Amino acid sequence: MRPLRRTCYNTGMRSQVIRIQNLPSDQIIRHTVHVKPIVLMVVILLVGVAMLFMKPYLLMAALTMILLALFSLFIMPDRKLCEFTDEYLVLYNQPDRSRCYMIYWEDVVSWRYEWHASYDQLVIGLTDGSSEVQEMYSRLSIQYYMDRYAKGKEVKNNGIRRTKP
Repeated sequence: MRPLRRTCYNTGMRSQVIRIQNLPSDQIIRHTVHVKPIVLMVVILLVGVAMLFMKPYLLMAALTMILLALFSLFIMPDRKLCEFTDEYLVLYNQPDRSRCYMIYWEDVVSWRYEWHASYDQLVIGLTDGSSEVQEMYSRLSIQYYMDRYAKGKEVKNNGIRRTKP
């Protein structure tokens, strides 16, 4: 009996895992998604400051909002989840924090956004049949750019929420 031989098909896929330091420096980053919602925290901080001067009975609520926003902005850790450029998407979900996955837009077959109890996921299907999963916390932070660069490739969810990712 003949031994089984694996055939490796060259899909011509340019997407790959690379070191972060090897990312092309000449690309313009159109959008970066972080874990922390910085804009929301700044809005909460400004509303808290405005409440300080509105009514005396709002003092405790205002101080709570200000302290929460300052704690979130300056104490809690932050990291990049992904970056969008005109040529590719960079996912920072590798076990080795010094590496990232650079996915060229022509290699994207489909994408979908899944909602889960603890965090959401962006699932990207690639031309070689594999898929990459990136944890996300807001669909709004990626919707515009995914529609812009991977137009017509979104797979709509059927409305079923899974409890475990």
